[in-house]
Amino acid sequence: MKFSRPRSLIARILLAEGVTILVVALALPVLLIAVLHRTAARYEQGILIDQAQAIAAALHRAGPHTVQVRLTGALQPIYATGYDGRAFIIVDNAGTILATSLNGRAIPWHDAQRGTIPSQFRSGHFVGVSLPVFTAFGTLWIIVSQDESGPGAIIDDVSRSFLWEYLGILLPILLLLPIINSLAIRRLVLEVRAVSRSAADISTTRLHMRLDESRIPDEILPLVHATNRLLDRLEAGFRQQGEFVSNVAHELRTPLAALRVRLDSVEDAAVRLALDRQVERLSHVVSQVRDLASLERFTADQREAVDLGALAREIIADMVPTILGEQHAIELRGGDSRVTVAGSRTLIGLALTNLIDNAVRHTPAGTTITVTLLPRGFSVEDDGPGVTTRDEHQVRKRFWRADRARSDSAGLGLSIVQRIVDVHEGFFSMSSRPGGGAIFSLGFPPASGAT
Repeated sequence: MKFSRPRSLIARILLAEGVTILVVALALPVLLIAVLHRTAARYEQGILIDQAQAIAAALHRAGPHTVQVRLTGALQPIYATGYDGRAFIIVDNAGTILATSLNGRAIPWHDAQRGTIPSQFRSGHFVGVSLPVFTAFGTLWIIVSQDESGPGAIIDDVSRSFLWEYLGILLPILLLLPIINSLAIRRLVLEVRAVSRSAADISTTRLHMRLDESRIPDEILPLVHATNRLLDRLEAGFRQQGEFVSNVAHELRTPLAALRVRLDSVEDAAVRLALDRQVERLSHVVSQVRDLASLERFTADQREAVDLGALAREIIADMVPTILGEQHAIELRGGDSRVTVAGSRTLIGLALTNLIDNAVRHTPAGTTITVTLLPRGFSVEDDGPGVTTRDEHQVRKRFWRADRARSDSAGLGLSIVQRIVDVHEGFFSMSSRPGGGAIFSLGFPPASGAT
C-alpha cells in the first residue's frame, strides 16, 4: 500500500512531529540507561579504587606469607559485615591468598587481571578492581569487589526509578509539543486565510485594494509583496486603457457631428438616409464604447443611494420621443414606489437605457415595452420575438447581435448591462415570455438601512 503525503501543511508538520516523538520515546530511554550505567560504573570503579588504595595503606606484614589489614573509620564496618556486598582479597604473585575480608573468598578473583596497573573486571553479578601494590616482600594485588545483587547495590534500582520518573516528565512534554505547535501553526494559517479572503475580494472594480503585509510570515511575504506589485501594474493598465478608450471616443464625436451636418447637403434622399443611418450607428457605437470606458473606472467607494422609481421615470421620460418615433409603446409599472439600492445612479440609468434601447431596436414596430419596478431592481419586457434558448449564452457577449441583418447596432448594449451588474455585484437574468417576447431583469444590492 502506497503512502501518500498529506497536502495540508499542518498535517505534514504534525505527522513529522509524531514520527519524531515516537522515535525519541523509544530511543531516548535506551540511550539514557546506557549513559547512566556507564556513569554509575565509572563512579563505582572510582570508589572501589579509592577503597583499594585505603586498604593498601592499612597493610601490615604479619608473617612470611600473611599480611594483616587494619581498617579504621568508615571502611571498617563495611568490610567487617559484608552487608552491602563489598569484599576484598589480597593475593601474591603465586596466587596465594594473604588476607581477606568477610565473604572475600567468594569473590571471583581468578577473573581479575593481575597487572602492573589498576584494572577493572566483571564476572557474573560481581564487579571489581585489581590494584597492584609493590611492597618490600613482593608485589601484591588487592582485589576489591562489589556484589551488585547485594542489598547495598542500588545502581539498578536507581536506574529503573530514574527511568520511570524521567519518562513521566518527558512523555507529557513530547505530547504537548504538537499541541503547542498546532496552535502556533493554526494562528499562522488563519492569517494566511485572512489574506486569501482579501485577495478573493479583489476584482476589476476593487483594484485599489492591497493585501496586508504587516502580519504575514517572512516565508510568505515575498509572494504577497509580488501580488501587490502585480495589482499595482493591473490598476495602472486598467486606468490607462480606460483613459485611452475614453479619449478615442471623445475625439470621434467631433468629426461625427461635422459629418452629420455635411449629410444635409446630400441631394439624393435615399443616399442621405442610408448615410445618416451609418452615422447614427457609428455615433451609437462611440457612445457605448465611452460608456464601457467609464465602467472600468468605477469603484465600490463611488456607490450612493439610488431611488430606482425616480430614476426609471426620468429615463423613460427622456426616451419617449425615440420610442414613439420607432412606433413602439412603453409602460412603467410600480414607478410610484420607492426602491433604494446602492450603486452609481449614472451606471444604473445607463443599464436601464440600454435595455429599453435594446427592446426598441430588436423588436418590430407596434411592440409594447413594459418596465416593472422590482424589490431590488427592475425588469424590461416586450411582446416581440423574444430570445431563444440557443442565444441566451451568447447574448451577453460583446459585439454579438441576434438580428445580424440590422446595421444600427454593434452588439455592445447587453454586454454593457452585464458589466454594470458585475461591478455592482448584482444579478442579470433573461427569459422568454410564455406568449412571446423577452424579459430582462436586473437586481442591485440594497442601500445601507434600506428595507
